[in-house]
Amino acid sequence: TLDLSIVEPGVTTGFDVNGLLIQGGGTICASLDVAGAPVNVVTCEVPCTASAGTLGVNKHVCLGDGPLTISATPNGDAVVPAGYSTVYVLTQGPGLVIVNAGASPSFDVTEAGNYTIHTLVYDPATLDLSIVEVGVTTGFDVNSLLIQGGGSICASLDVAGAAFTVEACEEPCVADAGTLSGLNKVCLESVGTTITATPNGDAFVPAGYSTVYVLTQGEGLVIVGAGAEPSFTVTEAGNYTIHTLVYDPATLDLGIVEPGVTTGFDVNSLLIQGGGTICASLDVAGAPVAVLECGSFCEADAGTLGVNKFGCLGKGGITISATPNGDANVPAGFSTVYVLTQGEGLLIVNAGASPSFEVTEAGLYTIHTLVYDPATLDLGIVEVGVTTGFDVNGLLIQGGGTICASLDVAGAQFNVTACGDNGGELTVLNAWPVPAIEQLNVELVNERAARTEMAVYDMQGNQRTAPVAVGKGMERMVLDVKALPAGHYIIRMVSGDHVTTHRFTKVD
Repeated sequence: TLDLSIVEPGVTTGFDVNGLLIQGGGTICASLDVAGAPVNVVTCEVPCTASAGTLGVNKHVCLGDGPLTISATPNGDAVVPAGYSTVYVLTQGPGLVIVNAGASPSFDVTEAGNYTIHTLVYDPATLDLSIVEVGVTTGFDVNSLLIQGGGSICASLDVAGAAFTVEACEEPCVADAGTLSGLNKVCLESVGTTITATPNGDAFVPAGYSTVYVLTQGEGLVIVGAGAEPSFTVTEAGNYTIHTLVYDPATLDLGIVEPGVTTGFDVNSLLIQGGGTICASLDVAGAPVAVLECGSFCEADAGTLGVNKFGCLGKGGITISATPNGDANVPAGFSTVYVLTQGEGLLIVNAGASPSFEVTEAGLYTIHTLVYDPATLDLGIVEVGVTTGFDVNGLLIQGGGTICASLDVAGAQFNVTACGDNGGELTVLNAWPVPAIEQLNVELVNERAARTEMAVYDMQGNQRTAPVAVGKGMERMVLDVKALPAGHYIIRMVSGDHVTTHRFTKVD
């Protein structure tokens, strides 16, 4: 019924044949798979196998008076086909302006800026590098000619490359105000009282720099005096601080200081150490001294204690001891006793004539010095295991009471752990800026196994921020302190019975 001789190859179409069939509207019973199996035959193209690979950044230093060499190291992942070459290209800025090229990924630069070293794998027969105009042509221009960039040339450019930020070297600021020592409190005489401090010999004054001593008043460190010696006469009671300032008169004009208005924090903010640009050093902490009305003045001073080394808690207990730092003042008729407290609540568990105690259980302990007059403070009121150090301090003038005596509330702290208990280190390494304004960055190390929390307390022991959990290992945290009034504060980290503190200052 169907004579295929009617088909003329190259002329007859499948549609012609299908038109004869019943399925195509004709009369012949036959079937043609019109859709069939389509095949698209294209001319074969040779793939571009060139690959520039990647580069690693080598260390470099800042840009000094002479040129700085920046260099990179190929990571070994480039592919260079036969007949192809490799060249390294140096570009500058985000626009990747080509500024140099060479056979090695190493270049000398003479100005600060952002640079990138790139690898280019290319065929000299297809890519003519003479088209590159140094300082005008960009890496993007070259890449657009390549297949990888939408062009037609088989070559490979590592567009990301090895990036370098070259900065001018800055001379370090070596000025150091050092520290001062002095009396913590004095009595205000009717004709005025002279308060003094003593340099501890740890200042460094570079050539051309000067030293001036500054007197501030209150927690806001309002500047009320300055002079060539750390000695000032005051005529009213209050909290004062003597500071050392080491500065270069050519860069810091002290004429900006308005007594009674400018603060030590204002001056510090101008300095590199306070986030400013001027090389100078101010001892912000200084030597604080409380000038008290003579009627309420108490000369007793418990001083401070240093922690002696101690081991872990064995089956037979352990001896913990401290060493007085020699800064106590015991007036005539007064006595000294050492008090052992346990836990954060400073629960009194022992007392004695020596700052050395036996303990038989793990926990947080503190040894305190108490300088007191037996005629005015009866230690019989202390009930071991019930009375706390805070209870005793509340009776004293320093704690808001009426009795002249001095208790070193901070004392010497000991975290006693059982032998074999690897509690790990808990340390605040650094906190900045100094002083803080809205945020405080805290860098710390926490190797403790127990849960660790950190919070901010004021100098009266009141918690001022909600506790935050501290992760294990090296941590950098940001504390929001903008709601705190200006003043001195303590970062307190607690892990089980272990406590670590770090002091900082907040300004508005």
